[in-house]
Amino acid sequence: MKKRLTYLALSVLLLVTSCTDDIDDNINLEATTSEKFYGLFQAEMTNQTQTFAFDSESGLVTFVSDNGVYLTIDGSCLRKNGQPVTGQVNLEFIEIFDRSTMLLTNKLTMGLDNGQKKLLISGGEFYINATQDNVNLTLTCEMSLAVPTALTEGTAPEMAPFIGTVDANGNILWELSPMIESWNGTLNPNSNEQSYNALLNNFGWFNYDFFMDDNLPMTEITANVPVGYGHGNSIILLATSNIPNSLGSIGGVYPIGLDCHLIFLSEQDGKFLYSIKENQTLVNNHVVNFPLSEMQLVTAAEMRTIIDALD
Repeated sequence: MKKRLTYLALSVLLLVTSCTDDIDDNINLEATTSEKFYGLFQAEMTNQTQTFAFDSESGLVTFVSDNGVYLTIDGSCLRKNGQPVTGQVNLEFIEIFDRSTMLLTNKLTMGLDNGQKKLLISGGEFYINATQDNVNLTLTCEMSLAVPTALTEGTAPEMAPFIGTVDANGNILWELSPMIESWNGTLNPNSNEQSYNALLNNFGWFNYDFFMDDNLPMTEITANVPVGYGHGNSIILLATSNIPNSLGSIGGVYPIGLDCHLIFLSEQDGKFLYSIKENQTLVNNHVVNFPLSEMQLVTAAEMRTIIDALD
């Protein structure tokens, strides 16, 4: 599905910017570069990364994340350039459950369904990788992941396993992976909590998800943005009302009548440049306008607070 993004060539918007309280008079209003914009997300990815070290010859090893997720790996199944691994191994682990973290890391919940990008509701997004001497390792047997369902408002029986593919900028797209074994709502023997459980045979990005109910007619969204902002240096996000564990983009299709918030996001002087159109109800061929005069600059921490406050 080709992203529909149009541009506002309205010089009036640029002229009134210097007299608004939202943008400081001294800020350079030239549109940012792709490198600076996506650099904001990479900084937050680093902040979200948990690291563990373990001896590959210790056999079955279980790690518990900051949020109580259990990851179990058999060290004897690790391979480096096709050969069994000995000695210390470094593990990287990222867990994402809420839309503010999804925004700050650019790890949206957009899934591919019959060739169309549609919104997913997540039971947790995860990045898992093991390295030795900066060489990525592989697995010859499965590792297990147990995620408490309480982290995303309780067990949803329709949750299914998805694998994420990341492009050069860090944009992610999820696809259903029927090859992965998973169980929903079973008790985790380590914690006696209801959990989403899966057996994974590859490192990388994994997500528990299900598609938002799309029995209604669907529509695309067109965003009018100021000159200079478009593909590569900004994104338009969609936060669904009352669903905190989901975040989409206007590159997909959505149910007509959906209540949501639409968010313009870019970069300026190392901060997020943003504007939010709250309480939108989608209509057929929905159009949203983001004049530069309405935009504000915030830090990552301030952006998180703003997104968390959305209903």
